[in-house]
Amino acid sequence: MMAEDLGVEAKEAAVREVVKLLPLPELLQSIASIKADYIARQQVEQAQEGLESLSLSQKTISHLRENFVDIEKLCQECQTLIENHDQIKLLSNARNNLNTTLKDVEGMMSISVEAAEARDSLSDDKELISTYERLTALDGKRRFALAAASSHEEEVGRLREYFEDIDHTWETFEKTLWGHISNFFNLAKESPQTLVRSMRVVEMQEILDQQVATEAAEAEGDGEMESITNPRKNHKNLAQRRLKADGKGYKDKCYEEIRKSVESRFSQLLSELVFDDLQGALEEAKKIGEELGDIYDYVAPCFPPRYEIFQLMVNLYTERFIQWLRLLSDRANNLSNLEILKVTGWVVDYQDNLIGLGVDDSLAQVCSESGAMDPLMNAYVERMQATTRKWYLNILENDKVHPPKKTDDGKLYTPAAVDVFRILGEQVQTVRENSTDLMLYRIALAIIQVMNDFQGAERQRLEEPASEIGLEALCAMINNNLRCYDLAMELSSSTLEALPQNYAEQVNFEDTCKGFLEVAKEAVHQTVSVIFEDPGVQELLIKLYQKDWLEAQVTEYLVATFGDYFTDVKMYIEERSFRRFVEACLEETIVVYVDHLLIQKSYIKEETIERMKLDEEVLIDFFREYISISKVESRVRVLGDLRELTSAESPDSFTLVYTNILEHQPDCPPEVVEKLVSLREGIPRKDAKEVVHECKEIYENSLVDGNPPKSGFVFPKVKALSASKGGLWRKLT
Repeated sequence: MMAEDLGVEAKEAAVREVVKLLPLPELLQSIASIKADYIARQQVEQAQEGLESLSLSQKTISHLRENFVDIEKLCQECQTLIENHDQIKLLSNARNNLNTTLKDVEGMMSISVEAAEARDSLSDDKELISTYERLTALDGKRRFALAAASSHEEEVGRLREYFEDIDHTWETFEKTLWGHISNFFNLAKESPQTLVRSMRVVEMQEILDQQVATEAAEAEGDGEMESITNPRKNHKNLAQRRLKADGKGYKDKCYEEIRKSVESRFSQLLSELVFDDLQGALEEAKKIGEELGDIYDYVAPCFPPRYEIFQLMVNLYTERFIQWLRLLSDRANNLSNLEILKVTGWVVDYQDNLIGLGVDDSLAQVCSESGAMDPLMNAYVERMQATTRKWYLNILENDKVHPPKKTDDGKLYTPAAVDVFRILGEQVQTVRENSTDLMLYRIALAIIQVMNDFQGAERQRLEEPASEIGLEALCAMINNNLRCYDLAMELSSSTLEALPQNYAEQVNFEDTCKGFLEVAKEAVHQTVSVIFEDPGVQELLIKLYQKDWLEAQVTEYLVATFGDYFTDVKMYIEERSFRRFVEACLEETIVVYVDHLLIQKSYIKEETIERMKLDEEVLIDFFREYISISKVESRVRVLGDLRELTSAESPDSFTLVYTNILEHQPDCPPEVVEKLVSLREGIPRKDAKEVVHECKEIYENSLVDGNPPKSGFVFPKVKALSASKGGLWRKLT
C-alpha cells in the first residue's frame, strides 16, 4: 500500500516538473530539442563512468605488480633453506601427530566424564532418552578407539578395561529400561510419559540396528570380494561384521519382557487357584480379563501402532486362559454341572468383553472353539443325558402304574410329554443363558439324542401285547406323542434361533420331531390290535367263512363290536388320530378277511360268493360313518376283486380278473390265484394248471427290477402267504 502511494506521488511530481518546463502551449514545439539535450547529457554521464573504471583498473594492476615483486623476493630468500627440507617435514609431522594425540587424550578423558553424566541421569526417568543418546555416543567413541588401536593387542586390552565403566552403565540403563517395559500396565496409568520414552528408546535402537546392519551388509559384500584373494585376513573381520549386523534386538526383548509380565500376572491363577479354589479362580480370571479394557485405553496408546500391542495382549491373555481351561478340564469329573456352567459362563463374559473392545467375533471365540472345554462339555452333556434318561424312564414307569388323566372334553393323556419337554426346555434355557454357542450346539445334539432315546423307550413298551398295555394307555400314548411333536417343534424353533447359522445348519431336529408322529402311528396300530385281540372279536373271526358266517352272525356282530370300541376311542383321542385309527382298523379287517379266505378249506360255493358280497356292503356301510366313502371303497375293493376271481368261470376270465387286481394291488402274488382255484369245484386239473401258469407269467411281467411296482396294505401282512413253503411270493419278498 505504501509503495503504491510513493508511485503516485512520484508521478504527480513528474507532472509538476513538466508543467514548470512547459507552462505555455506554444512551448510544446520545443519538446524535440529538450529530448535531444537529455540524450546528450546521458552520453556524457556514461563517458565519465567509463573513465573512472579505467582509473581504478590502473591502480589494481599496479598493486598486483608490487605483490609479484614481494613474492619473487621471498622465493629468493627460501632458496637457502632447501638443504633442511627433510628435517622440516619430520618436524611438521611430529607437530601434527602431537595435535592428534592431544585431541585423542582429551576425547579419552571426556569419556569417563560423559559416562558419569550418563550414570547420574539414570535416576531421572525424564532423562531416559538423553541417557540413551549419551551411551550411544560413548559406544561410538569406544568403537573408534578400539579400531585405532586394533593393531596393538596390549593397548586394546587396556582400553577395554578403561571402557568397563560404560558397560556397567549400559547394564544399569537396560535394567531400568526393561523394568519399565515389564511394568507397562501400571506405568501406562501412573506415568505414561515414562512408558512412551522407553518405547522411543526401543525404536531408536531398532533404527540404529538397521543402519548398522545395512553398513555391515555393504561391508560384507566388499569383504567377500577381498576374501577371495586373502581369506585368512578377512575371515575374522567378516564374523565381526555379522555380529554387529545382528544388533541388540531391543524389539524382540521388548516382546519377551511383555510375555514374562503376562506370565507373572497369570501365575497365581495357573499354579494355585485352578487346583484349590474354583470360585477364587473365576473371580481372578474375571479380574484379569477386565484388564484388557485398561490395556486398550491406557497401554496401547503408549506403543507405536505397528506393534499392535492390544492384539498381542489379547492373544497372550487368551492363550493363558485356554491353558487354565485345559487344567480345569483335566478335573472335569470333579466339577459339578453348576460349576461347569459357571466356567462356561465366564467364557461367554470374556467373549462379550473382547467383542465390546472391537475384537473380531471369530477371534473372540477362540477360547470356546479351541477344544480346551471339550472335557467339561462332555461331562456336562453326559450327565444331562443320564439324568434326563433316568427322569423319563421314571415317568414312563409311572404311566404304567397310574391310569391316564382326562381333559375336560374326555381326551386321555399322561404328564409324560409335558414333563419331558419341560426338563429339556430348562436345559436349553440354562445353557443358553450361561454358556457358549458351542455348548448350546452340543446340548442341542444331546437333546435330539434324548428325544430319540425317549421314542425308543416308548417303542419298547409298544412291543408288549396290546391287551396288556390297555386301550386307555394306548390312547393316552397317541395323544402324548402328538403333543410331543408340537413341543419338539417349538423347542427346535427356539433352539435354532438361538444358535449361530453355522451351528444351526448342522442340527437336524426335523427327523426326530417326525419320530413322535411315527410312535403315535405305531400306537394307533396297537390300539387296533387291542380290538382284534379281544376274545369276543377273535371268537367271531374264527367263524369266518363257516356256517355262522353264512348265517350273518359274524360280520354284522363284528361291526357292532367295532362300534362300541369306536365310541370310546373317539372320545379318548384327537380327531386327526381317530381317522387314522379307523383307517387302520378297516385295513386290518380286510387283511384278516383275506387271510381267512386263503386258509379256509371248504369249497367255494354260490352262497359263499353271495355272503362275500354282503360282507363288502356291511363293511362299507359301517366305516363310511367315520371316514370318507372313497377311502372305504378303495380298501374294500380288494375283497370285491377276490370275489370276482373266486367266481370266474373260465381260464380267460381268471387271467382277466387277475390282471385287473394287479392294477390296484400290484403285489398280489399268483399264489392267491393258485389257492382260490384249488377251492373251486368242477375246474379240471389241466385248466387249473394253465390258469396258474398264465397268472404267474402276468405277475412276473409286471415286476420292475424283480419287485412289484408298489406295495399294498394287504398281501404283505397275509399270514397264509408268509407261511407258504417255496412259493413265489416268499421268494420275491
